[in-house]
Amino acid sequence: MQNKTTHDSRLVTQVAVRSTLALCLFVLASISRPAFSLDILVGSSQTTTSNYYAGRALCRLINSQSDNLDCRVLAAEEGLHSSDQIHTLTNVRNGALDLGIVDSAIQYNAVNRSGQFEFFDISFDNLRALFSLNGIPFTVVARNGETLQTLSDLKGKKINIGNPGSPQREIMDNLMRTQSWEKEDFQVMEELPATQMQDTLALCLGTVDAVVLFNVHPNPATKHMVDLCGARLMNVSDSVVSKLISEGPFYATLSIPAGTYASNSNSVSTFGLLETVITTEDLDEETAYTLAKLVFEHLDRLKASHTVFSALIPDRMHSEGMSIPLHPGAERYYREKGWIQ
Repeated sequence: MQNKTTHDSRLVTQVAVRSTLALCLFVLASISRPAFSLDILVGSSQTTTSNYYAGRALCRLINSQSDNLDCRVLAAEEGLHSSDQIHTLTNVRNGALDLGIVDSAIQYNAVNRSGQFEFFDISFDNLRALFSLNGIPFTVVARNGETLQTLSDLKGKKINIGNPGSPQREIMDNLMRTQSWEKEDFQVMEELPATQMQDTLALCLGTVDAVVLFNVHPNPATKHMVDLCGARLMNVSDSVVSKLISEGPFYATLSIPAGTYASNSNSVSTFGLLETVITTEDLDEETAYTLAKLVFEHLDRLKASHTVFSALIPDRMHSEGMSIPLHPGAERYYREKGWIQ
């Protein structure tokens, strides 16, 4: 009987300890997070991408400047690769995510049922825009010793236009169409991916005279090309580019700051896509207003967090790269600032 009593006593003690521990954890959680905290789940591409970093930077800003918003980034699963932004966009549309970070071309294609969304049998009419973030420049890197100055100088040269399905390949295909170029207009046209150093080796060994890339700057792979091969970045701005931008509302003029790489002492003019932050009409107006206000009133903090945000300009962020309507909450803030009528 004594053993049973002792056993029961220990059991009661264990239950009491566990209950006390659970209560303490609950109290701590309640103290560290306001009772009225609102979760904001942001979808992004994979953790190795600039898209994911943009999401993290955005959430850090929101969390540091708000007492009642809890922003978290959900990265796309590995293996999705080029479809990860489609994954993000569709999950925003379905309500599984509150916000999503997608490039301006993905946003345009979704609402216009073009490109990757041509055969999608669903509507994206409920999507709404908040603002755009950093640009993703289309970059042309020329081999050391090549006298390539403008886009038209590429004709007759050996170039790598990127593998089919890659963003740089899609943009290059559009440029060639606008320029009325064919494969036969080039001495060599490679389709090497920007992975495993294949394009870098081709450039350094002289297999190609120039490669096209699509990434934010500074970029480790581009820096490696410059340091290893003495390569340099070309200006990509002429009447053909201007025509392409006018035809594609998802494109924007961009520049790569001087000194980003050892070989570019001057800024490099180019164009590209924008990272855009989207939501749906279901996000309440006050939350959308607060998000826009937090970002624009603390933009200096965002710009200081990484060089990719250094060129952010407020009166471009509320309009450029947007193919879907602004969310009424964000629109209200922009009207208050006098940026839109």
